Amino acid sequence: MEENRWLFFAILAMTAVYALGPKTNLSKKRCIQAITVILTCFSGFRSYQMGDVFHYYYAYQTCNSPGWMIDLKSHDTVGLQLFFRGAGKIGLDFQSCLFIIAAFVAITLGVLIYKYSPSPFWSYAMYLGMGFYIASFNILKQIIAMGFIVLAMICILENKPIRFVLFVLIAALFHFPSAIFLVSYPFAKKRINAVYFVMIVLTIVVVFVFRNQIVEQASTLYYEGDMTFESTETIGGKTIMMVAILIFGLFMRPLRNYDKIYSQIFNVLVLAVIVQTFSVYDNVFSRLADYFYQFVVVFIPLILQ
Repeated sequence: MEENRWLFFAILAMTAVYALGPKTNLSKKRCIQAITVILTCFSGFRSYQMGDVFHYYYAYQTCNSPGWMIDLKSHDTVGLQLFFRGAGKIGLDFQSCLFIIAAFVAITLGVLIYKYSPSPFWSYAMYLGMGFYIASFNILKQIIAMGFIVLAMICILENKPIRFVLFVLIAALFHFPSAIFLVSYPFAKKRINAVYFVMIVLTIVVVFVFRNQIVEQASTLYYEGDMTFESTETIGGKTIMMVAILIFGLFMRPLRNYDKIYSQIFNVLVLAVIVQTFSVYDNVFSRLADYFYQFVVVFIPLILQ
């Protein structure tokens, strides 16, 4: 993936130029627009014969075959099937579908960063460095859902609960486990006080006491039939890193009720840590945690603001 290394350098160089120059809304918009185009083209024009994407090529062919009907039992979700069918009906090939998906992901990320990140440099550094971009090359269903979850998060920050629910439900059409993000709205709005920290501690205790039972129930979102899971360790390294970032945030920028954007994103990242603790059973829980953890791309710049 030599090309990816050059992509990282190019994007970080562009954001560094913005960071060192005069900071205006226009210059920030132009910087993010340019990076959005680069990410869209780099991802959208890739070969569909890479990794798991080849499977989605056959799904596209199936959805555009004569006599096709929605298959509710298919691993290809309803949202993805309808998207492939609609694209085929208007004459778009599978490569065009990849380009549309890449554009959607890059645009939603760009909107989030433009609205809420004080530093595009650190936002894109986290997006690339945390592996979100590389992961997007294979998990098409999930990255589409993650794009809608980004829109849902913006609704949390802008106090739009109805739109929030709508975006989460659309995300669930593409990747049903994304429905877990519904818990984010009430949790993000929690008032910062002594009860708040007691609630977090109690939640963590309950999770650790009952996590075997929780894993068995949650695994049905990914696997069919009875699955048995055993933890490989007490807590994973990524979980420790996530906790360290939150502690660093508390030290650098303590939580305040008037600091609403920062506090709400902090709360969502707490949910990411809680879900990530289950990754010691199966790596699918890391992917589930990414629905919450992707907002570290805004959290880190807010810490360093």
